[in-house]
Amino acid sequence: MFKNVMNRISAIALQAGLLAFSAVAAAEPAQQDSGRPNVVFFLVDDLGMMDLACYGSDFHETPNIDRLAKEGVQFANAYASHAVCGPSRSAIMTGRFPARLGCTSVGGSVAGNVIWPKVFKDAGYTTYFTGKWHMGSAESVQSNGFDYNVAGHSKGQPGDYYFPYKGVPSVFDVPGLEDGKDGDFLTDVLTDKALHFLDQHGDESFLLYFSYYNVHKPAGELGAKGNRRAQGKKEHVDYFKQKLATLPDPEQKFAEETHGNQTVWMATNQRNAEFAAQIKSVDESVGRVMDKLQELGVADRTVVVFTSDQGSMGTTKGLAVSSALPYRFGKSFNYEGGLRVPLLIKWPGCAAAGSVNETVTVNTDFYPTMLEGLGLDSMPEQHLDGQSILPAIKGALMPLDRTLYWAYPNKHGLGHKPSVAARQGPYKLIYWMADGHAELYNVEKDPAECINLTSSHPEVAARLMTALEEWEPMQKQMKRK
Repeated sequence: MFKNVMNRISAIALQAGLLAFSAVAAAEPAQQDSGRPNVVFFLVDDLGMMDLACYGSDFHETPNIDRLAKEGVQFANAYASHAVCGPSRSAIMTGRFPARLGCTSVGGSVAGNVIWPKVFKDAGYTTYFTGKWHMGSAESVQSNGFDYNVAGHSKGQPGDYYFPYKGVPSVFDVPGLEDGKDGDFLTDVLTDKALHFLDQHGDESFLLYFSYYNVHKPAGELGAKGNRRAQGKKEHVDYFKQKLATLPDPEQKFAEETHGNQTVWMATNQRNAEFAAQIKSVDESVGRVMDKLQELGVADRTVVVFTSDQGSMGTTKGLAVSSALPYRFGKSFNYEGGLRVPLLIKWPGCAAAGSVNETVTVNTDFYPTMLEGLGLDSMPEQHLDGQSILPAIKGALMPLDRTLYWAYPNKHGLGHKPSVAARQGPYKLIYWMADGHAELYNVEKDPAECINLTSSHPEVAARLMTALEEWEPMQKQMKRK
């Protein structure tokens, strides 16, 4: 099914194990300075774990993000809480699984919750949001706890990445950037404004939440009518087209795969110049922000987090822009390719530089982790589905002693049919709601999800199915067939 998949996974695991061992053997990191650190939180849209060079991409180029990995801890088993953007982003903000929020479709919502940036603001931080919000109106960004909002509104993609960032329909027009000029690229402009914020507030305690519209496709004519599934900066696109011309296999390849008794075309390599160009723009932006922290003299007291909301579009000819291999499928699917995300954390005095950690974590964990790490009071009644991974950031291997839940009871244009999933220990069960088909995988031994264990391990499948059926928030989702 996946030629040489297991060999590649074994090599990645061996490398991660050696790096983790060297980190444990190293001297204890220096103690943190007194006072609470600043936080820069980078959240990328539609970026799979395997889309970064530091995780194994051999086509995309991410030197600045790779530098961040070398300066902090790289998580090898980080999950999104949902396979599409809005619900996953809502879980990051609230510390609650999307099923508990009742938010399992494309759009998100944090209504009725206290998000962790609001806790930061109440603790005296200056809080700045820029980019994709997609969890309510533009006004809801500030009403939920941000002092500043640049370009965030209800929609999850821009009409166009070039000024004036408009498309068809006009609801996707990016607001608040009318002062631009022809040739301005959205990612660069948002970065310029973020750097201005740092110049103005770098001597205060601050939270910079940089939520990229990249690497989502545009919503306007370029995306919908032009059948263009990514839009990169022109000079970067030209660069990657030239790079493709030097490769012996420049074309994107696909393989037929089945899920829930349906056949889907899955991309097996990364060969999209527009998508690679979008990633390059994110990488340049990350580098500029990191350089600004150094320039202002605050890098050694600033926590930097880099992650994404779910996997990239890896299925369906004409839609796929990347490949999640050695993991299966991509965005919208509850397979590992749709749920595994990059997670890099630079925490001066806490995270050992260049370390790799195998702890299984999910993005509901950010809430309690930030509160504990910054010495703020825990809010267990809010972050019900998260646990602090501060011990893992410091180098410990934390056991998976809880159930992780995913619910996407909807169809998606990338080929997904309604499904729910749960993981306990090494085992993950995916249940396809339309036909009652179930798949069980040991994702520690078989992260490519090649071997369905429902027949050989019926007791494990039954236990996970019971967990799905008995968790009250999931019951409501499983009725939506």
